[in-house]
Amino acid sequence: MEKNWSNRPHDIQVCKNLNKALNISPIICQLLSQRGIQTFEQAKTFFRPKIENLHSPFLMQDMTKACDCLINVIESKKKVMVYGDYDVDGTCAVSMFTLFLQKLNIQCVSYIPDRHEEGYGISIKGIKEAKRLKIDLIISLDCGVKDFKAADLAHSSDIKLIICDHHLPSYELPKAFSILNPKRNDCSYPNPNLSGCGVGFKLMQAVVEKMNLEYEFLYSFLDFVSISIACDIVNVTGENRILAHFGLKQLEKTDHVGLKSLLSLCGLDKKIESGQQIDFQDLGFNLGPKINAAGRLGHAMQAVKILTSKNSEEGLAHAQNLNELNTNRRFYQNKVVEDIRLYLLNNPEFKEKCAYVFKSDQWHKGVVGIAAAIISEEQHKPCIILASNNGVLSGSARSIPGVDVHKAISEGEAFLERFGGHQAAAGLSIKEENLNAFIKAFETGVQKQIKHIIPKPEITYDAEITFDQLTKGFYNVLKQMGPFGPGNNEPLFVCKDVYDTGLSYVVKKEHLKLKTQQKGALKSMQGIAFNQAKSYQKIQKNNTFSLCFSLKENYWNNRSSIEMMVKDIQF
Repeated sequence: MEKNWSNRPHDIQVCKNLNKALNISPIICQLLSQRGIQTFEQAKTFFRPKIENLHSPFLMQDMTKACDCLINVIESKKKVMVYGDYDVDGTCAVSMFTLFLQKLNIQCVSYIPDRHEEGYGISIKGIKEAKRLKIDLIISLDCGVKDFKAADLAHSSDIKLIICDHHLPSYELPKAFSILNPKRNDCSYPNPNLSGCGVGFKLMQAVVEKMNLEYEFLYSFLDFVSISIACDIVNVTGENRILAHFGLKQLEKTDHVGLKSLLSLCGLDKKIESGQQIDFQDLGFNLGPKINAAGRLGHAMQAVKILTSKNSEEGLAHAQNLNELNTNRRFYQNKVVEDIRLYLLNNPEFKEKCAYVFKSDQWHKGVVGIAAAIISEEQHKPCIILASNNGVLSGSARSIPGVDVHKAISEGEAFLERFGGHQAAAGLSIKEENLNAFIKAFETGVQKQIKHIIPKPEITYDAEITFDQLTKGFYNVLKQMGPFGPGNNEPLFVCKDVYDTGLSYVVKKEHLKLKTQQKGALKSMQGIAFNQAKSYQKIQKNNTFSLCFSLKENYWNNRSSIEMMVKDIQF
């Protein structure tokens, strides 16, 4: 699908000032300007994050109360339940906090709800299990801020509840002992964009400070925080960038046996051994999906068992099980995607719709969210995919820029059993007999926003560049701008007047391996264009074209080269 390209704006005078102060590439100065960096001091802070610049945890509302409660539990050796969500953020948070308490010799149990039976959040079943186990304190991580009934049950059962969450709360808050959430209206914590695991880490930081424990003990858990930031796609700016930066360094030397097993399973141990750095792409596309597979196809406690493993044999055995689940996840996910692609091919009139809703009783509920994201991106339309189970349809929605899918779904809220989410993604369940009425309402909600015209997909690139400027030195500075994510997106570049050297070829019928030259440039560049094999014929005909791409370092036979990760090709 043809995309519109637009150049991210920048302040020319700021770029000149930075170039004078830093004496680095003008294009790097442009990238800094686009990220709000205007002075030498700001650039220094950006390129050289300092762990001591983490905010005081006691700036967070309820932190003193939560910290004193947890220290009291630690000193009196009471029982704790560490409760969390079933995604990467939640399982990393539960694993981190469990290991933290175990190192303080606290008796604790980990609990993750069953995705399909209990659903999202603190469940009544979980509170009843805590009561059965005579738990004194529940610490919920990455969930809880909207779980009023569960909080009421915990309160009436004389179980203290500390909620550590980062999701947007309602106007009212649950009846918990304390609620740590930087998005609370009455909270003035400077970083509202912590991950759920990040909020848990701030509670640990408060305990370490108040008990005068060694900071190195605290920092040893930053590996979990970096994974949560990468996989939950939270802003990588300010404090989050500090946590991510030092978390990645900690991950490369981690002492956590379970994480070592997962790194080995992903082949990332070899990357570390060769002196390469782990980045957010490794976590988001390699390690994260394996952790997530447990909650999607099995039970997320399998992921926690790996991440809290005490010996390498046990960790590796659990990790191999996760790998098998992830393989199955890909199989089920691909079935959903291929079924929908085939349906669209055989029903071309369906493509006229402004939004898609698909359902089947043959699809696995745990993978419909990923499938919806793939179809939404391919077709550039909001998409809902539902899996049927005993007359009730449950599933996920994904959207495109410019369409608030949560708002569109709310047009048909009267027909739903439950739903929740945000602008880009949502979850919902509906009785089968209400589906047609809901689809009409949902499509109306989308039409109101787009005025019957689906906007073209857009790519916003950072800078136009030449092949000769893509040097190893340039890339080494670029790497120091990471980790990349929301708020600090990976830079995208555009090169014009590019042509094929005659050595480009198609890979696996879908992808394009490029070997290209640029008019007026001395050097050639290689690249990979995923899912763009359709451009091969045009490239062969000696057409010149423009490439939009990010950069990646490729290692082969102990030698490194810079390659283009091509996002789009324009002729």
